Amino acid sequence: MSTVSPSRQQLAQAFVDLAASPVTEASDPTGLLAALAAHGTELLGDCAAVVLYAPDDSCGPEVAGTGKELLHLARSAATWGEGPGSEARRTGLPVPDTALDGDRARRDWPRYTAHAVELGYDRVAALPLRAGEDTLGALVLLGRGGTPLHPDLLALGQSLADAAGWTLQRERRLRESRALADQLGQALTSRIVIEQAKGTLAARHSITVDEAFRVLRSHARSHRRRLTEVAREVVERKLDLQPD
Repeated sequence: MSTVSPSRQQLAQAFVDLAASPVTEASDPTGLLAALAAHGTELLGDCAAVVLYAPDDSCGPEVAGTGKELLHLARSAATWGEGPGSEARRTGLPVPDTALDGDRARRDWPRYTAHAVELGYDRVAALPLRAGEDTLGALVLLGRGGTPLHPDLLALGQSLADAAGWTLQRERRLRESRALADQLGQALTSRIVIEQAKGTLAARHSITVDEAFRVLRSHARSHRRRLTEVAREVVERKLDLQPD
């Protein structure tokens, strides 16, 4: 395995690309994952790099890398919950350079190891994709030739993974904040419409606003409709409710 010696310009460009890569959806950040896999393969000697992204168990994991066979192995390993990527994601700790023909690999990742060896890989390591205390996935490095993966290679790989992890976490938090703001905005809009409908009914039928709200709620329940929808139709004069 060759020593890692990318130029300063290559390193700078890699980190700029990771910061600028798009995250189209929280559960499908293919732009950033693809950039991390590509730079991992380009900068880290003659390794192949695959990225596993699985921030939680609510949706299926995403994988990125080069080569259909390697991607198929990564997806299968995620389904099995096996392999160095799944282990690093689960523990939040790096999986050190490991020989695929050794006892550790055959014992802990039997299916993954057999398929990786068939593809011609001899060694593997995995670096957690994390942001603070949260582990979102892993960067998996596979090498050929039997020579241990160089420590400098693993250190650089971890730096790339950390940069991507913080970008993913920032995007997740931003999306959560936007979703909460949308929910609060919808709740406020609904409340305003309901108050307007109460006032409209109270003025139209010379009743109290409390009685007007009872009329709105009773109609919504009896017709199995949302209170906000009924209120909006009252405000828009599409519905004229009569007090009992």
